[in-house]
Amino acid sequence: MAQEEHPTSRHWVFTAPERPVVPDTNRRNDPTLVIRNPIDVFVADRLVQEGLAMSPPAAPEVLCRRIYLDVIGLPPAPSDVDEFVAAARDDPANAVEVLVDRLLESEHYGEKWARHWLDVARYADSNGYEKDLRREQWAWRDWVIGAINADMPYDQFLIEQIAGDLLPNHTQDQLVATGFLRNGMINEEGAIVPEQFRMEGMFDRMDCIGKAVLGLSIQCAQCHSHKYDPITQDEYYGMFAFLNDTCEAMSPVYTPE
Repeated sequence: MAQEEHPTSRHWVFTAPERPVVPDTNRRNDPTLVIRNPIDVFVADRLVQEGLAMSPPAAPEVLCRRIYLDVIGLPPAPSDVDEFVAAARDDPANAVEVLVDRLLESEHYGEKWARHWLDVARYADSNGYEKDLRREQWAWRDWVIGAINADMPYDQFLIEQIAGDLLPNHTQDQLVATGFLRNGMINEEGAIVPEQFRMEGMFDRMDCIGKAVLGLSIQCAQCHSHKYDPITQDEYYGMFAFLNDTCEAMSPVYTPE
């Protein structure tokens, strides 16, 4: 009997992306188009297909505001706009590069982009359910901001959040990083069955790892293998076992003070 093909071998999400060929477009010599990278060529090619013209360049003060909002999520001060407009008057391309580099060094960069990870990691400052008491989860939030500002490699970013406490000679920061797994809701009602809600928390962690880390919805495999899902039930509970071998202990961490 032939061995059944694993779902991952035919699932589109596991097909490795390939670099597309840069199209040859007759808009390259268009004076209204400034091509600085291959993405511009793809845009120009699609405009030709759609019979559309290139929009005029944004005014320097508009461009400055867009850059600020895109990179750090905050609008520029009037003095920042004046400084950029003056620089762009002499060398627009260099003015953009200098401003982007400066904003990437800002602590607000991590604050803005951490919000995306906090959302998928189900971050909250309270426990949820009926009582919804406050929780001290801000330390993990600040760790995420710091990791992004420090340009931490993505693999290390994940390792420390999933298993920072298991790293050799782990630091307090790496212990704080595991707060990623502690973002789920906590039920504090008096009549709950503790083991039931411990398991609810485990399934929530699996769901979060699937969606945030793997980019997959793996909840179906909690109950059965599905012929169109890339994760089988055996694989689901194999990963589940790694998280289901620990108690729910509190891990104290300390500020320098």
